[in-house]
Amino acid sequence: MNSRLAPTDSYPEDLTILDDIEIQVLHSRLQRQLDHEYVHDLDADSETLFRHEEITEELDRRDLQESLWRPLLRLMTGA
Repeated sequence: MNSRLAPTDSYPEDLTILDDIEIQVLHSRLQRQLDHEYVHDLDADSETLFRHEEITEELDRRDLQESLWRPLLRLMTGA
């Protein structure tokens, strides 16, 4: 497996079906691809930028969702 995700590599249509580990790995590969493009091409490919923005939004959505549920779970479990 390549540690980067090139713009021509396959990419999931629906990020919501991926578990947290899969999302984090995908984010890491996209970040490494962005770094590579900036170093070698001095610019990022538009597809890489789009994918990176999309996955960042999904991570933010999950963080918000977790932060909204955490107080309720504490009440339910008495923790």
